[in-house]
Amino acid sequence: MIRLMAFGLIGLASAPLAAQDRSWSDRYELSMLAGGMITDDAVRLDGHAEVLSLARTFGPIHMGEIEIGQDHLDFGINYGLSHEFVAVNYRQVNREPLWDPYILFGAGIARFDAPGPISSGEDPFVQVGIGGQWDLLESGRLKLRADLRMRYDFNDTDQPGQDGFGDAIFTIGLSLPIGH
Repeated sequence: MIRLMAFGLIGLASAPLAAQDRSWSDRYELSMLAGGMITDDAVRLDGHAEVLSLARTFGPIHMGEIEIGQDHLDFGINYGLSHEFVAVNYRQVNREPLWDPYILFGAGIARFDAPGPISSGEDPFVQVGIGGQWDLLESGRLKLRADLRMRYDFNDTDQPGQDGFGDAIFTIGLSLPIGH
């Protein structure tokens, strides 16, 4: 399932995007993000996350986004819990002169690998977050993107990092608008 979604993301990225005169509904954006995680009820940085996403605008304030990513949680003891995930998100953007703040709602599926007794599996998750984008170039062709999201997965295996409180994920990275 995750491989199928990854191929779908690659297919969307290779869609014809060469036209110069595009309306808001035709804009795409490719983002690469990395950051840290605070898991469940812990109050410390427990791991790291990497995300690759492709978004499409639907007018000036609505965006649909497909993202693939992974995270690794070590809890300070190199525990070895990792997730690979695919998500579909909705972002509502409030366009401002200096930056573009947004809210994010999404859902997806995550595959986890961990030490026993339950060493792997797949779980659905939902996420909600806030973030913003800032132009790094005057042309707007490169943006800085940062967000903070809360991911709640439905895994109840009682392993560390799987106790049902959710994960806070902070990411920062670059976004490349395509097609304008």
